[in-house]
Amino acid sequence: MRFLLVNHNSFRGRLVYQEIRKRGVCDVVADSGQCLFMAECNKYDGLVLTDNILGQNAIELCRELRLRGVDVPIAYITPFPTSEEKVLFLNSGADIYLSSLAVEDEFHAEFMASLRRMLAAKIDSMVEFKGFCLNLRSRQLFFGEQAVYLRKKEFELLEYFAFNIGRVLTGELLLEHVWDSGLDTVSNTLVVHIRNLRIKFRKYTPEEVIESRRGRGYILLA
Repeated sequence: MRFLLVNHNSFRGRLVYQEIRKRGVCDVVADSGQCLFMAECNKYDGLVLTDNILGQNAIELCRELRLRGVDVPIAYITPFPTSEEKVLFLNSGADIYLSSLAVEDEFHAEFMASLRRMLAAKIDSMVEFKGFCLNLRSRQLFFGEQAVYLRKKEFELLEYFAFNIGRVLTGELLLEHVWDSGLDTVSNTLVVHIRNLRIKFRKYTPEEVIESRRGRGYILLA
């Protein structure tokens, strides 16, 4: 998964970075202008704001991001959480407000819940392709009325393909967004998972479902 952390050289911010880095790839910028530029130029799974940002403060930055159409989950991590501040951030467009003392497991759970809600709101809960139907709410795959068994990571990979159906996705992008360790993932992991999905697809249809595009990546065909 790929995150953007906005933090200006604070000890607490470095700790936040270390914890987020355990869950995925993390870019870091120091000021609000850099954040706005990076958020519009790159495809992130989420943005993480701290209390130490140059330029706009975190609340102003959160509002500006939403005004510019940035629609990924936004988290604010603070060492001194208060109910009043939480209300301000949630009303400014943030999805997650957490204490920096509870970053790792709680952040990941909150973030994943926000990401699922946001993605589900963008597309139908049922994605159909080549005779298959992926139910994003029940997290099940069907071919006609037959259920197709998927392992957890196979589902997550297919789910990300479904969110981007008809779009070529690079291997790097898939690793960053589907695996917590991102580009540090074992080199053949993605190839193995795509091969396993193809093997399962071939039990139900001779049609190509996930196509390789030489030098570009992979695409889920509608």
